[in-house]
Amino acid sequence: MIRNVLGLSATLLLMANSCVQYHYSPNFLQTPYHEQKGEAVVSASVTGGPTSLGGDFSASWSPVKNGTVMLNYYHTRSQFQDPNIFGGTSYIERSRGYLMEAAAGGYFPLFFGTGAVYAGGGIGRTRNDYGIERIADIRLNRFFVQPTFTFRNNWFRLGMGLRMVMVNFPKGNIDYRIEPDDIAVIQKLEQESPFVFPELGGNIGVHFKPVTVMAQLVLLPTQHSVDYGFDASNFGIGLSLDLHELGRNKKKPSTTED
Repeated sequence: MIRNVLGLSATLLLMANSCVQYHYSPNFLQTPYHEQKGEAVVSASVTGGPTSLGGDFSASWSPVKNGTVMLNYYHTRSQFQDPNIFGGTSYIERSRGYLMEAAAGGYFPLFFGTGAVYAGGGIGRTRNDYGIERIADIRLNRFFVQPTFTFRNNWFRLGMGLRMVMVNFPKGNIDYRIEPDDIAVIQKLEQESPFVFPELGGNIGVHFKPVTVMAQLVLLPTQHSVDYGFDASNFGIGLSLDLHELGRNKKKPSTTED
């Protein structure tokens, strides 16, 4: 079982590096490192490859004891030149998309680290240009439940989680000059959604108060990446800022007696 999952993940990673026209691309799996009321964190990461570039932004806050609210925004765009085997002018194919969502959940201390469960949802859009203005514009809705585990100390951060998502493609606008195989996949998206599948993700970082330098990874180990043109993975690096640490470590002005 584990061997099959690892094999599929490796195949999907190779596919992710070879094409850029995706109908769904996962954002990073955010794991807020909150342990007490009042803590707040903002983060920004970049992800990309030879033909693509994306940005992932998140903000989380613990307004009450053991409770967290979170906002996520993900944007990606890519471009590549499609070779023309007949020697004519090649097409420039482009893709861009976004996903924005909100979530809430609760965290609780463990013997080692902190556990949490979040639930949320949002909206997104992908716009694929297959060359000469042949465009497929697709809207999507996503809902998720996400258990996570985090560990932190004064200098180290580690977070991981499993995000169970349900993605629905309610409507889209398709230019029927697109190749028939691509049209067939897009039509299947609308006919067969919603789709339910897992996403595995995590992050690791080094903390220099109040900033953390981190690396992030998310994997979509499912056949949907092959059958429906879903992005199989995202990897990126970024920074997070612990807002609640900004006011700490400031020395109070000393007073002297005359």
